[in-house]
Amino acid sequence: MHEPAFLQRILRDLAPFPGRFQLTWQVALVCALAAAVSMTYRVPEASISLYLVIFLMKRDAFNNCVMGIGLILLATLVVAGMIPLINATIDSPAMRLAAMFTASFVFLYLSSATTLGEQAAIIGLIIAFILTLVTDVPVGEVADQGLLMAWKMVAVPMAVMFVFSLLAGPSPQRLVREKIVERLRLSADRIATGTAPEDLADLLGEGNQEALQRMKLARLLHLAPGAQTLWLTGAIETSCRILLAVAGLKPDAPADEVAELKHALTAAADRIEAGEMPPVADPESGTHGHGSTLWQLLDRLGNADGGATPEFVMPPLFAEDALSNPDHLRFALKTASAAILCYLIYTGIQWNGIHTAMITCYVASLGSVGETVHKLLLRIGGCLIGAALGVAALVLVMPHITSIGSLMALVFCGVFIGAWVSSGDERINYAGVQIALAFLLTVLNDFGPSFEFSQASDRIIGILVGNLAIYLMFTQVWPRSAFKTVVARISAAIASLDRAASQASPALRFDEVTQANVELAEAGRLMDTIFFEPASLKPSDDVVSRLNREIHQLRDLSIDLGTGSMSGEEAHSVLSSLGNFPSAPSSVPRLSRSAAELRS
Repeated sequence: MHEPAFLQRILRDLAPFPGRFQLTWQVALVCALAAAVSMTYRVPEASISLYLVIFLMKRDAFNNCVMGIGLILLATLVVAGMIPLINATIDSPAMRLAAMFTASFVFLYLSSATTLGEQAAIIGLIIAFILTLVTDVPVGEVADQGLLMAWKMVAVPMAVMFVFSLLAGPSPQRLVREKIVERLRLSADRIATGTAPEDLADLLGEGNQEALQRMKLARLLHLAPGAQTLWLTGAIETSCRILLAVAGLKPDAPADEVAELKHALTAAADRIEAGEMPPVADPESGTHGHGSTLWQLLDRLGNADGGATPEFVMPPLFAEDALSNPDHLRFALKTASAAILCYLIYTGIQWNGIHTAMITCYVASLGSVGETVHKLLLRIGGCLIGAALGVAALVLVMPHITSIGSLMALVFCGVFIGAWVSSGDERINYAGVQIALAFLLTVLNDFGPSFEFSQASDRIIGILVGNLAIYLMFTQVWPRSAFKTVVARISAAIASLDRAASQASPALRFDEVTQANVELAEAGRLMDTIFFEPASLKPSDDVVSRLNREIHQLRDLSIDLGTGSMSGEEAHSVLSSLGNFPSAPSSVPRLSRSAAELRS
């Protein structure tokens, strides 16, 4: 991606969207409440503790409740299990170091090779952090004070997040309803403007599985009446089909038909947003002309089952290549090594104030060089912005703070800025997390208002050291280009479209088309990170251009297949010419295959 386009994308990612303000103020409020509890009950490292809220809290109240309880239980089990490990390593720094590395390696491997993701990395971080406390807490107090301190650092913010989400968080069915409304309104805008905005591709790239999972939970826990959950579940798929139909609508539709379709989509969105069933489409409308498929879908949207009966498919815990792909092991080895290196540096020079260097390693590493460098730049930029906000708060605001309430207000304001950024697209959200964390590290250094610049600067330096360690490790040891993953994603999309072209069932064809769009959305996101890779790993400009063209071509093909405007035979013919990249860098294996090879 060229620099101007990249900057335009960042500005676009900072723009408001439905639900962004709500999530932002909720994260800021939970952090403010958790800060008050931490100050009152003298929970150490409150800033790092609140980081868990910023990092994990989502709009889904049920997900937040499960996450909160789950992490508290996991922290309890980990802390209990740490007692024999501490006893075994307390007199041997070498064994303690080996235990830190082994635990980090195992959980970082699970974060890469399973659906546990970043949650597994956090568990590895907790274990390693507890082991570092052995050198800071008197020997006789490690088993009680040290472990209790670590447990409270996890339990307090997660408990506050749990209670708040239980009382005030949006329900799963409400979020699904909002997603359906968003799809319909964007479809109406697309018809009115006659253009295909990037938001349309983004919504198609989200797929339906997350929304279907929410509705499955709503059914199992009886969070809504059965008729409501039945309609919402079906409307998830039907609204996605409407997106596909709108994306494939020809630009030469008559103006009166366009106006009628836009009105019908807007009316349906208004009714659904109000919690009502959408109006049944006029049976005389759309029986011929450009928008006939759309009228049929709008008619089905008014059915009791929402026009479809999709099912949530539970993804496997382990990735298909969990045992065969060395990248998982290399990722764990590189990240664990960087973390231990940072630990050795700050303990070796006796500068414990920069211990945030080790913590940074667990949350700053990603699979490819492009992703890691991109995240690195976001974290450094966010760190500097957050530190500047924190210093300004220390100079201008902190002298006037005399109570916990005023400190809560300061935490709320600082976290609000970071949470606004972190609630956005994955391209920028890490910057928001870092803005909030750096701000908290600056203003929360004790059990009350902080006036210590040195402690704040030490922790900021630690973040920069950790980022540098990750950068050097991921660019110098087994560097892995994002190109490799992009090609693999395109191959997966080709395979899905190839299966879709062979399906006689419209429902099965739609499922494969939806999965292809998910793969293409991820490939497009990774293409943006290639911009950050060194020349030795980056593919040539011609290959990058071809990849972008192929992603767009496959996206258009998916729309044609999904709307039935292209036959399976035609799709097979197009797919057989796609997917080979002989111009890949020599350091990157060629993974992509043609559709004919995938069929065989």
